[in-house]
Amino acid sequence: KRSETLEQIALTIFDSMKKIHGLGKRERMLLSLSTILHDCGKYISMSNLGECSYNIIMSTEMIGLSHTEREIVANVVKYNHLEFEYYEEMSRHSMMDRETYLTIAKLTAILKVANGLDRSHKQKLKGVRATLKDEELILTLDSQEDIALEKGMFAKRANFFKEVYNIQPVIKQKRVI
Repeated sequence: KRSETLEQIALTIFDSMKKIHGLGKRERMLLSLSTILHDCGKYISMSNLGECSYNIIMSTEMIGLSHTEREIVANVVKYNHLEFEYYEEMSRHSMMDRETYLTIAKLTAILKVANGLDRSHKQKLKGVRATLKDEELILTLDSQEDIALEKGMFAKRANFFKEVYNIQPVIKQKRVI
């Protein structure tokens, strides 16, 4: 249930940002896969979740994915949990080009924000709508429950999104009866 909720939120954000991020159907599928695998490293280590997730994904052949696509998914999942590295740092231990790096940054920013909207893992949201307005991404959350935890954890994740897209994500709660 958790990964379905996360996937729905992430893809809603992705779809609302099409004109901004310039990514296509294949990258949308990679984001979807990243939401499913985002916590796979928990089976090895709770304290080193990002690195363990990365290693699991890179060690597993996935039919239909190229090595580069698997590296994109592994890095999106890794940096969902860790501080994002800039190109110079990341390219020291990888042969990726700038375009791949930018795809990782864009998808990571979306996953971080989506993950922040369900921090409690309780699927409090009944629906999420994302609307671009000027320099803001307005995330309208349908929920009857208290989302104080989600709002509190959102700021740090929103900062990275703002750094990548130069668009500020904003939460607005709409109470649903």
